[in-house]
Amino acid sequence: MPKVLTQAQIEAFERDGCLSPVRAMSAERARYYRERFEALEARVPDIKKMKTKSHLLAPWVLEIAEDPHMLDIFEDLVGPNLRCWSMAWRVKKADRETFAGWHQDSAYGAARPVILGGLALSECGVAQGCLRGVPGSHKWGILKHAEKDDPKSILAKGQFIVDEFDESKAMDFSLQPGEMVMFDNSLVHSSGTNVGPDRRFLLLVEMVPTWARPARVKQAAMLMRGEDTSGNFDDEPRPDAEWSETAVANWTRIVESRAKLIFENSAVAPSVAYGGTRAAT
Repeated sequence: MPKVLTQAQIEAFERDGCLSPVRAMSAERARYYRERFEALEARVPDIKKMKTKSHLLAPWVLEIAEDPHMLDIFEDLVGPNLRCWSMAWRVKKADRETFAGWHQDSAYGAARPVILGGLALSECGVAQGCLRGVPGSHKWGILKHAEKDDPKSILAKGQFIVDEFDESKAMDFSLQPGEMVMFDNSLVHSSGTNVGPDRRFLLLVEMVPTWARPARVKQAAMLMRGEDTSGNFDDEPRPDAEWSETAVANWTRIVESRAKLIFENSAVAPSVAYGGTRAAT
């Protein structure tokens, strides 16, 4: 029996590869986590590290991933044995320029499946450049992507789909603080520019069932719930403190290993979000 979602919602997710909105936390709690990020941002120079596996850098981020209600939502979709693949901050400036082109996360060296929860920590409506997705596109297979070192793209390699598809079928995932959009990592999705007065705070909560298979090589993910009898993932260390020397060293080791897979044979170099030197948007 589902713990949070209805059977109809679960069936809709299986059909569409997306489900929105889902209440993950209160608006007040969402504001608290935004403020924690902003406080950290004020004191560390390389905040863009939070774009990738931020649960390795701050116990309060891991707290979000380990929240029982949060895990219940993911359990309803893929079962009780869960690992955290990443906690990825997507903070979009109110600059009318920054965007994410149409893409599939599964095209770039991820595990399959990865289930993502796009958690709004601020208003994430159309004006703020909310996520958009094409229902059912998770069943299309991996489409052809191109890459571009585009300073206006928030994506790791400025990637975008070059195969033709019907964009008119896309829907906007408008969210209020504390709400999530759930989506499969093969869903075709994008986000527009932020024309609002405030930054857009979206945190991608990324989970894998322990039976999922990482692309090509064994990769690391942190066990959140249940047990792992498949042995497809390496374990990750919990952060001992926010942005501690040990936490940053562990993040660097794990993320640089992942970057070798993501950026292999790419003309685009790793950004600071992946342990590189190129500026990250």
